[in-house]
Amino acid sequence: MVRVLVLGPVELRGAAGEINLGGPKPRTLLSALLLRPRQVVSIDRLIDLVWDESPPVSATALVHTYVSALRRGFVAAGLEGAVVTRAPGYLLDVSRDDSDLEVFERHLDTARRAERGDDHESAAAHYELALGLWRGPAFGGVDAVFARVRADGLAEERLGAEEGFARCRLAQGRAGELTQPLRALVAAHPLREEARGLLMRVLYETGRQADALAAYRDGRERLLDELGIEPGERLRDLHGAILNGSLTTARRVRTAPVRAGGDREVPRNLPPDIGDFTGREDALETVLRLATADASTRTNTPTVVVSGFGGAGKSALAVHAAYRLRAGYPDGQLFADLRGYDREAGAFEVLGRFLAALGTGTADLPSTVDDRVELFRRTVSGRRLIIVLDNARGEHQLRPLLPGDPRCLVLITSRSRLTGLESAEPVELDFFSTSTAVEMLSKIIGAGRVASQRVAAERIADLCGGVPLAIRAAGAKLLARPHWPLKSLAARLSDERRRLDELAVGDLAIRSTLRMNYTELTAAQRRAFHLLCVLDLPDFGWWVAAPLLGVPLEEAEDTVEHLVDLRLLDVAGVDGIGRVRYRFHDLVQLFGAEQAVEAPEDVAAAVSRVLATWVALVEAAARRLPRATLGLRLPVDAAVAVDGRLVEEVEDDPSGWFKSETAAVVRAVERAGELGIDTVTTLLITTLLSSPFAARNEFDGWQRTHEVALASARAAGNRHAEAMVLVGLGQLYYEKDDFATALTHFTCAEEHAVAVGDDATRAVALVGIGTVRRDLAEFADARRDLEAAATLGTRTGDDGVVAAASYGLGGISRDHGGIDEAAALLTRCATLYRAGGDQRGEALALRGLSLCHRARDEHAEAAGLSRQAMEILVAVGDELGATYARQSSAKALLRLGRTEGLAAVLADCLDTCTRHGDRFGIALVTRTLGELHLAVGDRDLARGTLTAALADWEALRLPLWQARTLRDLAAADPGHAAAHWQRAGELFAAFGGREVAELACHTPASWYEHVRL
Repeated sequence: MVRVLVLGPVELRGAAGEINLGGPKPRTLLSALLLRPRQVVSIDRLIDLVWDESPPVSATALVHTYVSALRRGFVAAGLEGAVVTRAPGYLLDVSRDDSDLEVFERHLDTARRAERGDDHESAAAHYELALGLWRGPAFGGVDAVFARVRADGLAEERLGAEEGFARCRLAQGRAGELTQPLRALVAAHPLREEARGLLMRVLYETGRQADALAAYRDGRERLLDELGIEPGERLRDLHGAILNGSLTTARRVRTAPVRAGGDREVPRNLPPDIGDFTGREDALETVLRLATADASTRTNTPTVVVSGFGGAGKSALAVHAAYRLRAGYPDGQLFADLRGYDREAGAFEVLGRFLAALGTGTADLPSTVDDRVELFRRTVSGRRLIIVLDNARGEHQLRPLLPGDPRCLVLITSRSRLTGLESAEPVELDFFSTSTAVEMLSKIIGAGRVASQRVAAERIADLCGGVPLAIRAAGAKLLARPHWPLKSLAARLSDERRRLDELAVGDLAIRSTLRMNYTELTAAQRRAFHLLCVLDLPDFGWWVAAPLLGVPLEEAEDTVEHLVDLRLLDVAGVDGIGRVRYRFHDLVQLFGAEQAVEAPEDVAAAVSRVLATWVALVEAAARRLPRATLGLRLPVDAAVAVDGRLVEEVEDDPSGWFKSETAAVVRAVERAGELGIDTVTTLLITTLLSSPFAARNEFDGWQRTHEVALASARAAGNRHAEAMVLVGLGQLYYEKDDFATALTHFTCAEEHAVAVGDDATRAVALVGIGTVRRDLAEFADARRDLEAAATLGTRTGDDGVVAAASYGLGGISRDHGGIDEAAALLTRCATLYRAGGDQRGEALALRGLSLCHRARDEHAEAAGLSRQAMEILVAVGDELGATYARQSSAKALLRLGRTEGLAAVLADCLDTCTRHGDRFGIALVTRTLGELHLAVGDRDLARGTLTAALADWEALRLPLWQARTLRDLAAADPGHAAAHWQRAGELFAAFGGREVAELACHTPASWYEHVRL
């Protein structure tokens, strides 16, 4: 069994005995790590601890050397992996049972709990076990300041354990065993009044009243000689009881200090209640419920930890709840603001104030923390008190201040959740909603003023970010300026450069509140905070901090989580692939960017690293997704070393990754543009994003990134890059069904490509131009452009361009009745896509072939090809493409007379197109639904549906589709059949559609009979 021993000379022991660690410095390092077992201690902190304020130049290297010595020692002791490397330092991973220090603290805590519960037998046993671990002065052989300070504290705890053991044995009636141990203890520590009082009681219990009085006189003389003070009240009372013979029990006296007249001291030192307390109903209910539960059933002190963002109103809630509960806790309310206190000094001072408030005289206050803790717990025992501990920093700061009596109530506020505090009820405060914030503002400045300017009040509430402190500051400013309309303050708050200045009135200041936690950051953590705030992402995964700071992933995660612990960063939730997302509150982001001191070149380098990482990850994800646009790549090498774990995560679920990361990527591109950073990488990531955006019809991010890239390209005078971005914008507007704008961008792109001799980009632009013109029924020009694109694609070796051009040419031939030619072109298209591994392209070509079969009335073959296309598109994750294939299959089945279930299929298709904002798809499916209603003889429903489809086609300005819908509408609307039929014929004739011949063979009435099943 491995043991790490510090309660005496510092040693590492294994089964064979002590392990030689090689000198005092490895022992010092071991001691430093043991102070925070299983927690990372940074190398900088270890250097400070091992060498105090005078480390050698080689300190870092020496730490690594001493770590190696410790690792060899633990291996020799039989435990591998005890000293773990974890950025930014090391941690000691040993069991709690392997450290005599932790075993001691555990026994001591158990003993004290048992003693408070009057279980003296158990308490004595644990005190004895705790004391049995000591082999000499703690941290023996380690000459460092931290060790000496900790050793002094442990010495106090050891003395407290000896006194506790004596109290318990005395309470068990075993006074005779204690005389010699207590004489030795008092001789070694003559100024300790607790030990002297126990000796006096033991001497009295064993019939030696005179010796007991002599012990008191000796102690009084020493106190007067060395400290110039009289003994404390408890020792004086004990002395008086021995003198008059009234000391009748050896059991510990639990009575609290009393006033003259016998009344207990009832402290009332809460801060004033908040008169305009607003909201927090659920949180307040939690506190009240816990506080009013039946005290007789409790075993622990009811404790509530109220946590939340700085300025969230934690203190206000705790104080307000304490006032609400005063009647149920008649023995008083204690309050302490713990901000700025460390554990020892804070507990010592706060306990002194608490004890004084409870009636202990200044001269009677113990001189050590442990003694004050003991006296405090004895004093509050049996009382119903509320204790409010405000602005706590950690569990270590609180434990000495907890009363240990189930009849008390403890309300704690902290920016940390303090999850290590046993049996505490957590209450997390979130930000106010707009309505609650406006309600609070109304209470501050008056309901009438807010009601008459409601819109401006809501704007102020939103700009305050739902932070109660910010709302109070805004209200105070409006109170000071009753002549201001609310819109004046709203306008001032809208200026991000001035917002934090505006939210400062007197001692109400958001900036001051944030600075308290900001000052706790190390230099490295501040840099992370600054850069993340400057980057200004809507949300992000912790991994972003790794390239931003140039650190390993583990260190990045620790840094981000530390910002969360300090309430400088919020957890936004968990994304679709199971990763935590983070975001800054608006006011925190403004504060962090304001504090940033990094040089512009450092910011530029950091943002460039993040963008380069995103390039690699976007590329990895795009490779696993169907290609929805013709690919263009900038001729640059933007490769960056990316942790393989990130790439694996992307490749496991590329769709989920894009869904989670899109908003952050888009904002990063925008931010780089705003800062004038890394134009080349911005352009590259923009081109990579086109296909994923197109596959999901994600128009907003697509447009925002391309507008940034276009501005960057133009600012740099880079016509090649501008041509590529314009192609992407053309594809965007084509997907948005804005054909005129798409044509403008494609045409401009081609002009730039010609000017710089970029045939690859020109070919893609021509495909776009030809595709748009085909949809606009400008068939001659469309054929010319697509043929030119195919020629250029063949020349440049881009089969994707040739395939896309063939698809468009096949569509033109089909629309003009050249079905055989169309089938040949579309077969070629499918073959090229298949050879290139582009399953999505192959599926779209198969759907195009199915339309050729339908034009030949080969409906079974058409349905089969559409179904095959749909299966492929579903498999590759193209939901919208699969919807078009389902529509084609449904129409072929309709022609076969198999209408059962088609209405539901088409309704589902319509829902998908609507969700994607696909106006062409909506019009197409709506028309197909109209054809279904017409086929089953429901003219009224067909008329309404086809009229809606016609309106959609007119809005899109697609004449050929208008004509096709008018032809069907003539059959569904006999009252206007002639007009619809004539207009359809005129449009078909103008564009040379194959449907001209169909109209020549039918009338509206015969067409109705033709399409009816």
